[in-house]
Amino acid sequence: MKGWRVPTVTMMMRSFILFAASLLLAHLLPAQPARSQHVEAELVAETASLAPGETGWLALRLKMDPHWHTYWVNPGEFGQVTRIEWDQLPDGVELGDFHWPAPKLYQQSGIINYVFEGEVFLLFSIKLSEDFAGSELKLAGEGKWLECDENECVPGKAPLALTLPVKPGKPEPSRWAEDFAKTRQAWPKPLPENWSVKAYSKGDEAFLLRLKPLDDANTKATGIYFFAEQEVTAPAEAQRWSPDGDGGYLLYVARSEYAEGEIARLPGVIKADNGWLADGGISFMAIDPALQAVTVTPGLSDAAGTGGAPTSLAGLILFAFIGGLILNLMPCVFPVLGLKIMSFVNQGGESRGRVIAHGLVYTLGVLISFWVLAAVLLALRAGGEQLGWGFQLQSLGFVLAMTVVLLVFGLNMSGVFEVGMSAVGVGSNLTGKSGMSGSFFSGVLATLVATPCAAPFLAPALGAALALPAAQSVLLFSVIGLGLSFPYLLFSIFPALANKLPRPGAWMDTFKKALAFLLYGTVAYLVWILAGLAEAEQFLNILMALVGIALACWLYGSYGTIGSKRRGLGIGAAALVLAGSLFLGFYSPKSEITWQAWSPELVEKLRDEGRTVYVDFTARWCATCQVNKRVVFNSDAVIAAMKRENVALLKADWTNEDPAITEALRSFGRSAVPFNVIYSPQLDKPLELPELLTPDIVLNALKKAEGQ
Repeated sequence: MKGWRVPTVTMMMRSFILFAASLLLAHLLPAQPARSQHVEAELVAETASLAPGETGWLALRLKMDPHWHTYWVNPGEFGQVTRIEWDQLPDGVELGDFHWPAPKLYQQSGIINYVFEGEVFLLFSIKLSEDFAGSELKLAGEGKWLECDENECVPGKAPLALTLPVKPGKPEPSRWAEDFAKTRQAWPKPLPENWSVKAYSKGDEAFLLRLKPLDDANTKATGIYFFAEQEVTAPAEAQRWSPDGDGGYLLYVARSEYAEGEIARLPGVIKADNGWLADGGISFMAIDPALQAVTVTPGLSDAAGTGGAPTSLAGLILFAFIGGLILNLMPCVFPVLGLKIMSFVNQGGESRGRVIAHGLVYTLGVLISFWVLAAVLLALRAGGEQLGWGFQLQSLGFVLAMTVVLLVFGLNMSGVFEVGMSAVGVGSNLTGKSGMSGSFFSGVLATLVATPCAAPFLAPALGAALALPAAQSVLLFSVIGLGLSFPYLLFSIFPALANKLPRPGAWMDTFKKALAFLLYGTVAYLVWILAGLAEAEQFLNILMALVGIALACWLYGSYGTIGSKRRGLGIGAAALVLAGSLFLGFYSPKSEITWQAWSPELVEKLRDEGRTVYVDFTARWCATCQVNKRVVFNSDAVIAAMKRENVALLKADWTNEDPAITEALRSFGRSAVPFNVIYSPQLDKPLELPELLTPDIVLNALKKAEGQ
């Protein structure tokens, strides 16, 4: 037939060769990576083949676009862990779990996440059975992750496939072998044999990690941080670390309020910015300590967090003794020092033994007074534990209370008001007695009148009493008492030394007022901590409350002291201002907003009713969404406007994949959250809001929705 050509043998052979070559190339050339919106993904192998009965290594390779990230096994505050959902695996194939590289700590607007940026290889093992059937292995599945940048998050996914020859013998390395080796080198290292790690659990409050080299490792670790593999810690709470004074380190980590049940172990990765070894080696160590229960958090310095001087018990004892000594220089103590020593001498009839006995009895009076003070503080601590106090500088209530106390003591030392002088009059009869009883009550009275002047030195003891075990707290207070009574003991043994004391004078008042600035510095530090613990509006209330407390102290000092003509009025005014200020500082009102679960049907129903509808497309893992909530939906003005206009508030929660929400976002040309939209009878089409919100943006949008 015209136009037909009979295929020759040559033509048939050529077609067959081209077809076979295309199949061979398709088999030999590596598969192209799959891609989501911002992440490139593929399944890769360390070797070019696999052997029956042997273990090999595969990896999920993720390459993120610049400024985008995926998440670690514990995402942090928000996020989703990367995973592979496999199709049906062939018989005789066993796959291991991911071996996770050390993450990067990612912080945005106060929200903490643990992420990967750039390129990451998530390695996992593969083992074929001895009797694996077939000359090749085909794996297929779908990788799923969450990809985020500073402003939005998108659920990412991509198909994954890998085909590898199966043959006996040692396999050749693949083109990815070097990347596998580099990934292993960067893995967190096991805890060295010459290191120990212990972990303690303080109920539902916190964990304490203690790491220590067993030999003289001469480490100088800084920037210590713990990444918990399980979601049992609270990333938003600052981790606080300190040298333990014995060559090791203590790290305080708050427990998550969502962690349920008893936790037996605390696996994770602990890092040091400059390395754990003396030569700077090993930045990340993998640890998995068993948890031991404790009732208090031992040994961690109140000032820890960015490093600092070791605060061992020996160091605390030294400072406590020095603090007790300095108390003798206070104007309320020093003037009677020489007179009291001479009274010991007179009562002893110049007998050296009697003089020393008076000094010892005086010391006993001081010690018993400090033991009573320690008992009161320990009782308060026990009550605080029952009330759920957190670790000192992690608890807003405790930090605020300490700020108030230290501010009041500072104002007292600056001369704004005076306390303690009435105690001298009350105890004068007791101390005026002759004999040992007079010496004993002199020690009691010295403690009472020294206490108002003791704030710069009793403040650390107060902090320690609320953190250290009871026995150590009592020891610390005993040492302060010994410091206070030491000059009396010394001068009782060597009475002639009393003549060497400087004369009391105006220098003592100046000295006391100068020491007040130590307190003000501590107050400033505590206010800085409060700024991180309190919301913006509450922090302003706290600042105004501190001003009110200072005003109350001034009112009492000016009009409430003995001899003032308006004493009753001054005390009443000071009490009212103080009570109002304390209420303002400690009271934290919480606004309530009621959200309904979003659905397309509910949106249409509410629109048919003529309601204005505000829809928040959000997700638990979306950091920007959480920032918007804190900034906007805690605003009284926004809440008032929502209530005034009877706005229906709907939350489209995309934490878990929801096809209806995905389709709704797509209808607006969106593929990520946050996304906020307002429907209104006054508008021809829905009003779309930007990703980052402020109260003014939302208020203006509501006005527009109402036709204003």
